[in-house]
Amino acid sequence: MTHEILSDAYWRPSDDELTALLNRVYVDGGFTDRDVAMTVLAPGAVRARGMMLCARSIAGSLLGTLIVVPPSSKARLLAGPSEAELHLLAVDAACRGRGIGFDLVSAGIAEATRASYQGLVLWTQPTMHAAQRVYERAGFVRSIGEDFDRAGRTFRVYRRPL
Repeated sequence: MTHEILSDAYWRPSDDELTALLNRVYVDGGFTDRDVAMTVLAPGAVRARGMMLCARSIAGSLLGTLIVVPPSSKARLLAGPSEAELHLLAVDAACRGRGIGFDLVSAGIAEATRASYQGLVLWTQPTMHAAQRVYERAGFVRSIGEDFDRAGRTFRVYRRPL
């Protein structure tokens, strides 16, 4: 095994490590404007969304993240009262193709199941093809009627019953 998935209750990356990963994936990847990232990708704002799942290398470095957002979170956008959302799937570009994204999403599904949610919802940008393949492989299905535009970007919505 080259990585392990841990919740932030067991391992918490430093703010600098988290910021660097999210900026490399979302800002450098062209998915988030740098000015917007300063607010929405700030470590405190990210951690406040819900439970952070982290992929950590055996050497202890952060390889990826995913947030399981409960329906009680102010960060919730589309989930109903018995659903959770998945936010900010991020895998370092140097580590892609190793199953880290799928492992993070699978851990998110397991956490939502443990919490007795009835379903999961997420949204992604149309150009995030690798992420969409991961979501579909994990059993998520497009909910085309829920697709939306926000801050000049288009988002595709995916849902998965639990």
